[in-house]
Amino acid sequence: MGTESTINILLIISYILMAVSMVGAIIFPLYHMVTDFSKAKGALLGLIGIGLLFGMSFVMSDNEVLASYEKFNITPILSQFIGSSLVMNYILGIAVIVIALLGEVYNAFK
Repeated sequence: MGTESTINILLIISYILMAVSMVGAIIFPLYHMVTDFSKAKGALLGLIGIGLLFGMSFVMSDNEVLASYEKFNITPILSQFIGSSLVMNYILGIAVIVIALLGEVYNAFK
C-alpha cells in the first residue's frame, strides 16, 4: 500500500509541474509578442495560415456518422472535426515531404 500512495503523490506533483510548464509556455510568448510586436508578425502569419488550412480542411471533410461510430457517441460535428484534422495532417505531411525534396534538389544544384 505504501507504493501506491507514493505513486499518487508523484503523479500529483507531475501534474502540477505540467500545468506550470503549460502556463509558462503560453504566458511568456504572449508577453514577448506584446513587448516586441515586430518580431511576432511571422508567428501571427503562421497561425493565420494554420487557421485557414484548418478551415479549408473543415469544409472539405464529410460529417457522415457510420453505424460503427455510434458506440463511441460520435456526432456529425465531431465526425467532421475528426475528418478535417485528418485532411489537415495529410496536407501538412505532403507539404513537408515536398519541401524536403525541393530543399535537397536546391542543395544539389547549388
